[in-house]
Amino acid sequence: MDLTINNEKQYYKLSILITQDGLSFCTQNTENNTLDIFFNKSFNNNLDPEKILVELQNAIKFNIDSSILTAISKVKVVYANNLYNIVPQKYFSEKKLTDYLKFNTKILHTDFIAFDELNNIKANSVYIPYTNINNYLFDQFGEFTYTHSSTLFVDLCLVNSSNKLNTEVVYLNIYTSTFDICIIKDNKLLLANSFEYFTPQDFIYYVLFCLEQLKLNNEELQMYLCGKINETDNLYHYLYTYVKNIEFLDTSFLVQQLKNLSEKNINPKQNLLLLSNLI
Repeated sequence: MDLTINNEKQYYKLSILITQDGLSFCTQNTENNTLDIFFNKSFNNNLDPEKILVELQNAIKFNIDSSILTAISKVKVVYANNLYNIVPQKYFSEKKLTDYLKFNTKILHTDFIAFDELNNIKANSVYIPYTNINNYLFDQFGEFTYTHSSTLFVDLCLVNSSNKLNTEVVYLNIYTSTFDICIIKDNKLLLANSFEYFTPQDFIYYVLFCLEQLKLNNEELQMYLCGKINETDNLYHYLYTYVKNIEFLDTSFLVQQLKNLSEKNINPKQNLLLLSNLI
């Protein structure tokens, strides 16, 4: 049965964020740019792709009504894992995808390696999507698009830094047990990486290590935060001990694009990549 309003069929976009420690998805009504369904679940531990697939299958089965499920016309997936590397275009060849990952990633013979173009910096993000999840989504919805979280995150950071010349700008996107870091100066990417952490001490160690390796001045750099962090968290308190110029990333563009976002009590800072994936 089709979901209809005023006798006109409604179509939906489905955005899915797959992480090792959780998954999220939301459906967007393409007629009025409103969110109809939002689902988020954190896992107690980092799961392998087979267990993540089971979680995704159950989440879709029990949280998306059949009338909406059959009206989904576009599916976009974001894979957030540390199975990636960013390669400048001048060193890139599609014939050498395995070479870009083999020194920091365990590659199985069943793995498929993909890449996204980062046109703003003339580079590619080479990564491993989860083949079993791709197969399931194709069976369920037909053709769909997928990308790596590093691609979305770096692009967002570059746009936000476009008017911040002569300043080192550090971005942190934080999940339950991992975080992404992106450092930009003069519209040039200095660093993009992801780390797993178990304690706030782990977290601040990796952040400060990155700043030290690039010889950045903690008193002068500008830091922007998004993801699962707020001003009352231990993570924030550790950061503020060493870095004074800290702000939360402006996500007002998401609120403007998705009309009922605030009504659904969804924090765009915590769901930045998932929601921006719809736009």
